[in-house]
Amino acid sequence: MSYRYNNTTVLHCEAVCFDMDGVVADSMHAHAQCWIDVFKEHGVHLEKTDIFKREGMTGLESIADIFFDKGFAMPPEHILKDLQKKKLELFSNYQIEVYPQMFSIFPLLKSKGKKIGIVTGSFRYLVFELIPPELMRYVDVVVSVDDVKKGKPNPDPYIEAVKKLQVKPEHVIVVENAPMGIKAAKSAGLFCIAISTTLDAGFLKEADVIMQDHNELGAYLQHCLS
Repeated sequence: MSYRYNNTTVLHCEAVCFDMDGVVADSMHAHAQCWIDVFKEHGVHLEKTDIFKREGMTGLESIADIFFDKGFAMPPEHILKDLQKKKLELFSNYQIEVYPQMFSIFPLLKSKGKKIGIVTGSFRYLVFELIPPELMRYVDVVVSVDDVKKGKPNPDPYIEAVKKLQVKPEHVIVVENAPMGIKAAKSAGLFCIAISTTLDAGFLKEADVIMQDHNELGAYLQHCLS
């Protein structure tokens, strides 16, 4: 079955790639609070939206971008790395859950013979910490920040995922929740569904389809892939 939205057509979908944070794992509010706490120590005051709209960038890139955006002098690289280390330490104290609908979405996709990829700006070890084994068993490919030289919004993570999945770009659907990830997917020539878990639709307008929540996402996939 094919389906069309925003002048984009996907024929014979063979694979679906999911961003992790804010799509599979309900982790973005924890990520944001950790970054807020770490930057506050350096006199930089942030809102969660400052983090949400940069989601998908590598940690060091997002840190540098925030300092620049807020008008602060760029610290040396060892300070940036120290900030990232402190943030990860804070994040490790949070108990993160996956969105419950994923326990039906992943099996649905497999029942339809679709491959599943996780494409994230987080470190690879976090994928296996945040996504439980009963979901990871459905995943065919993981592309993390460890696997590419350029992270989102560059297309590299999704180009790598398509390569590893051994499918054609026109047969791939991406599910994202942030502008950087959407831009990466579209730059890679992929059909992109956005889900507004952290940002409203105004931030997600470059996506082909915008979903309000995971229930709508599940229903949409069920309809499109039937």
